[in-house]
Amino acid sequence: MTTSDYIAVVQEALDHIGRLDRIAMEQAKQRLDHLTKPKGSLGQLETWLIQAAGIQQTAIAEFDQTHVVVMAGDHGVVEEGVSAYPADVTKQMVLNFLHGGATINALARQAQAQVHVVDIGVKESIDHPLLLARNVRRGTRNFCREQALTLTEVWQALATGIEIGQKVADGGKRVVVLGEMGIGNTTTSAAIFCALTGATVADVVGRGTGIDDATLAHKTNVITRALQMHQPDASDPIDVLSKLGGLEIAGLAGVLLGAATKRAVVIADGLISTVAVLLATRLEPRAVQYVIAGHRSPEPGHDLALRALQLRPVLDLSMRLGEASGGVTAILVLQGAGRVMKEMSTFEEAGVSEGDHLHSVDQPQEIDSADQRLPLSNLSKSQRDKDHVQQVAATLSELSGVGEEPGLVYSQSELEFTQEERAAVYKAIYLRRDIRRFVSTPLPEDALLRILNAGHHGPSVGFMQPWNFILITDPIVKLQLRDIVERERLAASLHFADPKRDEYLRLKVEGILEAPLTICVTNDPTRGGTHVLGRNSIVETDLFSVSCAIENMWLAARTENIALGWVSIYQKPDVQEILRIPPHVTPAGLLTLGYTDEWPQQPILQTSGWRARVPFTEVLYRNHWGIKM
Repeated sequence: MTTSDYIAVVQEALDHIGRLDRIAMEQAKQRLDHLTKPKGSLGQLETWLIQAAGIQQTAIAEFDQTHVVVMAGDHGVVEEGVSAYPADVTKQMVLNFLHGGATINALARQAQAQVHVVDIGVKESIDHPLLLARNVRRGTRNFCREQALTLTEVWQALATGIEIGQKVADGGKRVVVLGEMGIGNTTTSAAIFCALTGATVADVVGRGTGIDDATLAHKTNVITRALQMHQPDASDPIDVLSKLGGLEIAGLAGVLLGAATKRAVVIADGLISTVAVLLATRLEPRAVQYVIAGHRSPEPGHDLALRALQLRPVLDLSMRLGEASGGVTAILVLQGAGRVMKEMSTFEEAGVSEGDHLHSVDQPQEIDSADQRLPLSNLSKSQRDKDHVQQVAATLSELSGVGEEPGLVYSQSELEFTQEERAAVYKAIYLRRDIRRFVSTPLPEDALLRILNAGHHGPSVGFMQPWNFILITDPIVKLQLRDIVERERLAASLHFADPKRDEYLRLKVEGILEAPLTICVTNDPTRGGTHVLGRNSIVETDLFSVSCAIENMWLAARTENIALGWVSIYQKPDVQEILRIPPHVTPAGLLTLGYTDEWPQQPILQTSGWRARVPFTEVLYRNHWGIKM
């Protein structure tokens, strides 16, 4: 692409950043005012909820679909000795992010956020399948000696950020957290802030990675000399970036602009990402309306940047790590606020007088989900009579051949498996396949009932049985589900470089429209009450139980010669919205069920060459982790 191409990408994004939806904001305010609490009692949280509603164009804002973009780049000014760490730490930390071992990875797992790591300007080459390789150049030039970037490199970095911001924000109700990694970037960001605002260097510069007093004085002097040498134009953010860098800062400014075009909430992290916000607002002032400041760091320039943007931070915990760590910590707070707005009863719903604020109860009412369940009688045109379905269900124990139903008692010898029965079980296990190709042959209702009942007899910790099965045959609903899967598939393709990206996009990852039936298996963590045997210590056991139910369905389907596929590329809130699933219930598995015209000998991803099965000997340890058998 040429410079004019990059400029066109940026200009198009700027032209598509709209104002906040005032009607949605008013609706959000009205809902907050009618929740079972005193008006305004959630304080600043209500301000952010109303702002997010205006961004997302909905009365009820959400923060559950969060993407973290960590832009990484090196800075030539590190040659001047302004950091406590050498430049090669940038590459080392990027690899740590990709391996999931950094602070941001742990926090993102807690927030159920996806982390996208982008090499936009790392000095050393990095080869990793999860890295978004978008390197503009191998680190910026030393701005104490020359301009850090060419104008083309600046525009390319902005356009790159816009592309990524738009893709991770596509789909609606998304949240994008800005993160960075780059040794020396507090020096660059402080220089940029001074250039844009005219602030005194000594008032802005901080200790960054933990430099001592002598290095702090040297860092201040380095920035002062660079500003005097380049005389950047405060009214021209492109000129400022060209003279001072850095690539990850320009990239993050682009991410904000791209995410704003898709009406996503953007969470700023520390000094570096906040300076990126400032740069973006100099290109398009409306961009700041899409931003919530995650926290305030101890860097003196960060507080000044927040003041310049008139942003109030969610947290003030003296965090100074970067990586989007403060931003994602703030997400945990905002997610809680979003759940309150969504799940808390209004006075009318709770039957509480609006004047009786002192006695309001903030427990959500039970949601009548009867209209969400597709009756079994709709599954077959020849068997729509409800009484007939009940008769089929009544004889299910006989059809299933299981011994838990009344009237079926086995002797001790009959409880043991014969050699033939044992072989059949192992055959089902080893020949179970995740199928994507289906034919239109309708499913026999008795076989379907056996498969569902096999799921219902799944192993369940504490006998909590947290599952429900939503049976989906409506073509419109199936199309909606297919569309959100396709959107996530395209977003996931960002993580693969060509030709791996093309190979990924050629893979068939779902068969929702082709299969006669789609089943959403849900997880209700409240079933059985607060204290369920086995869940007090390990809270995820309800999800483990649902996974066992799905595996039972998979094996039962295989014995019926019926194919089953497990679709996993989607955002859970999207499925919840389409299927009207209550907020506390999680869509744990989206399954496609039907007959197929092919049974692969091996898993599809193995035969396609995508991945090989890990050797059995490599997963076996004895007594302690890492000790091979």
